[in-house]
Amino acid sequence: MLQRSWVANQSPSYLSILPFSPSIDERRIPLRQGEGTNSDFNLIEANLNLSFPLFFGKNDSWDVNKRQMITFDYNGTFRMTLDDSKPIIPSSHKVGISWYFSLYNNYTGWIWKNNDSFEKINSKDTNIHFLNHLVRLHHYSNGQAPGFFFIPDENIPQVRRNSYLDGDFSTNYIYNEITYGRYNKEASSLHQFSLGYRRDLGTEESVLAFSEQQEKSYGKDRLLFKYDYRKAMPKSRLALHLRTELVYILGNLDSFLSNINDDGGSKYRMGIKGLFELSPDNHRTVGYFVSIFYGRDYLNIRYDDIIYSTQFGITLSLDKFFMPTLN
Repeated sequence: MLQRSWVANQSPSYLSILPFSPSIDERRIPLRQGEGTNSDFNLIEANLNLSFPLFFGKNDSWDVNKRQMITFDYNGTFRMTLDDSKPIIPSSHKVGISWYFSLYNNYTGWIWKNNDSFEKINSKDTNIHFLNHLVRLHHYSNGQAPGFFFIPDENIPQVRRNSYLDGDFSTNYIYNEITYGRYNKEASSLHQFSLGYRRDLGTEESVLAFSEQQEKSYGKDRLLFKYDYRKAMPKSRLALHLRTELVYILGNLDSFLSNINDDGGSKYRMGIKGLFELSPDNHRTVGYFVSIFYGRDYLNIRYDDIIYSTQFGITLSLDKFFMPTLN
């Protein structure tokens, strides 16, 4: 259960049909053909979130080993518009390494203590409590050639926005997260509360660059909070999944200019996302979801576009989480 909690707390892969993602207000500079100008609906949006274990301690290995997992990660987000020829606009790609570490559980105690001092949990004891730590180092970009802004009138370069059609985006980040979890056997439910801090790294000249146009605009420090709830319903062979994520950008954002008319100078530091998933047990790799979002567009080069989004579709997993039972 403690190792599977890492899987349960990951963002799901998904495919949504006709996602609705309009701007919260009139755009300061309208979209161009190919950027989604024909409709506030898109044709599809997809997120592929994959983790490949490089090290995963077995249950019968040393205590310190079975508390750890190291993975190679790939995450890609893709959006296809309803514009002419139905183009895929610049997508987002995250590639890197994650280290998962179990700090504490009420089965074997703290990592630095002898687990023999803990009695085995009785099968009638319904609850498991645990504390996990995650460290993640990722490169994050869209793979575009250099170029960042769209300037409608070359004679007035001050009037500009990010180029959603061919703009280049690049950054790197280290992310630390602490998760408190509670598994209730009787209710067959799993609650996980996570608090994270992300620091973006790099410069324009570094090997893995941080685009200079993003300085004091995209933000280099973020606080993240998420709550992930899962509940199995054995009689109906269904699982419910509720997930809420909140991001708040810290630091100097003096150079940020949203693509919103009369925004009052707002920096739009906060983003909120909610997801509800229904997952039939016999649909081994598929679930069904609805989600909502508000904030800076999460398709990276479009971060100056402030949107709200509603989507529905399917979730996909090659390592689907099933609620365990304790013996």
